[in-house]
Amino acid sequence: MSRNFVLIVGTLFMASVAMAQPYTSALGRFQVDQVKGCAPLTVTLTNLLAGNCTAGNPCSMDYLGNGQQTLNLFTFQYTTPGVYKLRVLYQGQGDDEITITVVPNIQPNFEIYSCANSDVTIKVLEKSYQQLLIDFTNDGTTDATIPSGNNAIAYHDYATPGSKTIAVRGLNINSADNCDSKVQTFNALAALPPPAINKLTVLDKASIQLDFTAQPNIQYRLEVAVNSSGPFQQLATLYDPTTYKVTNLKTEENFYCFRLSAFDACLGSIAASSTTICSQRLNLNIQSGVNNLNWITTNTGIQNFTIERNGTFYTSIGPSQSGFPDSNIDCKVNYCYRLITRYPGGATSTTLEQCGVSFKIDNPPAITNASTVVTSQGLEIKWIQDPSSNPPGYEILIAIDDQNYGALGTSSSTQFLHKDYLTESNFTYRVNYTDECDNKSGEGIVIDPIRLTGSMDNNVISLSWTEYEGWINGVNEYVIDKLNLNGSLIQSIGMGTSTSFVDDDPDPVNQFVTYKIRAIPVEGAVSVSISNPLVFIKDSKIFFPTAFSPNGDQLNDEFFVSGQYIVKMELSIFNRWGELIFTTTKKDEPWNGTINGKPAAEDAYVWTAQVTDRAGRTFKESGTVALLRRKK
Repeated sequence: MSRNFVLIVGTLFMASVAMAQPYTSALGRFQVDQVKGCAPLTVTLTNLLAGNCTAGNPCSMDYLGNGQQTLNLFTFQYTTPGVYKLRVLYQGQGDDEITITVVPNIQPNFEIYSCANSDVTIKVLEKSYQQLLIDFTNDGTTDATIPSGNNAIAYHDYATPGSKTIAVRGLNINSADNCDSKVQTFNALAALPPPAINKLTVLDKASIQLDFTAQPNIQYRLEVAVNSSGPFQQLATLYDPTTYKVTNLKTEENFYCFRLSAFDACLGSIAASSTTICSQRLNLNIQSGVNNLNWITTNTGIQNFTIERNGTFYTSIGPSQSGFPDSNIDCKVNYCYRLITRYPGGATSTTLEQCGVSFKIDNPPAITNASTVVTSQGLEIKWIQDPSSNPPGYEILIAIDDQNYGALGTSSSTQFLHKDYLTESNFTYRVNYTDECDNKSGEGIVIDPIRLTGSMDNNVISLSWTEYEGWINGVNEYVIDKLNLNGSLIQSIGMGTSTSFVDDDPDPVNQFVTYKIRAIPVEGAVSVSISNPLVFIKDSKIFFPTAFSPNGDQLNDEFFVSGQYIVKMELSIFNRWGELIFTTTKKDEPWNGTINGKPAAEDAYVWTAQVTDRAGRTFKESGTVALLRRKK
């Protein structure tokens, strides 16, 4: 059944639409067709005083009341809103006046509320007019006249759904009907569709923002339930909503459930409602090694939960869970979490972000394996860090004979160079650290470098060394490395666990010998430790006969001086009168027992040798040799 009706709520205001009628001036000398209307307003003046306002007896018209006069101007258009004194000056008879009111030409703003069965309700929001004229079909015909005010509401029933156009214009009593219409187009609906809350976001401790999908020209009721999915209470009436901010809440104490309903303003009842969406109370409890998340909400209609960590997706969990322990964390890091509740259809509810700095209380393992190497720069200490901890740095302690350890330095890596290391000072060391979670390690193992000492007697070298300390499983064996002047390895000697050695190798080649002790750890992954180098320079020696017999029998036919580690030698031979009879600078050149090519007589001869060894040392040796002439 189709019906057309108008219902006005409030004081009934019946007034006739202003008809074209004259309005008489104060003295009755002239009339105007309009005294009030919207800008632009055209006023037509008619003179009532016979014999005046003619070509022969003109009148002066001042339409604006500002002293600007025009003769016999009977039509005038007011373009600017205001109140004007229209004055007509008659020659010899004074003036007459009437008040003209021009109001702003406002198109009345109004809301259209679609109802079921193609019905519609409109609410006019404009209050500057006394009457509102409504044309539900925009055909130029006024279908309803209602008074202006808070309750300017009208209803209409269209025969069929579809696109419709409504025009509304304002009118004042005793006013020209010249105000512009406001025109709106909408769709009349057979039924009101349910709206949707797409997104709920907790903004802060006191407010929540809701984002909607809603149809235009429908009135909605937003409802809320505290700490439950019902009962609901009306929170707000919305029109064309896309977003709405709910304030004065306690989001850290309560969770809130919302429902948006399409309201049939014609019937005064709810037509269709959205899915209920609720906020969550997210709590963050930080404990040693774990950030515990828990939340309180209703789990009605929830598809799943998503956790964001530091602004990015972290994990998804099932709808029945109410907590999540995050143990995949680093110490001293600020973690921020949001819980996103996901509903079927894509709607989401996002909590207020909760942040906190993680920590871990632990007893980091002590440094138990460290190696030392004495270099030309000092003592190099290297240690092994347990992979369970990643400290930002280390503290190196030093003592003499394990007593009164004090700070030596720090290192950001697993090695340290003690530049002022002295073998004779009996330095020992410890390495401690504070891990990335500010936990102090246990006391590091005592690190006692190998201190090599030795002596030499008649080119026999005696070595001794201290036991190496710094490995939890100890030393497997010691190895002596013998090096030549160029640093090349001469020999390596395994010593087992012995800490002394006597080297009586005559070794005629290497006058310079460097010794180092290598400690081999039991654990294969641990680096060796190397002692201080110990350098010995062996004494050079010369050898010479006390007699020779240059008789050509190939036995002891020549006199020569030889030596160990000799690089240069000058040999001189003198007779008993001190006369030089032979000299050479060739260290391997002998004297054959001749003087100027002739056999020397049997006698005792004096010789001297100026010698330089490989160490650059120069010395003299001398002696007497007997020359014997024996027959073959």
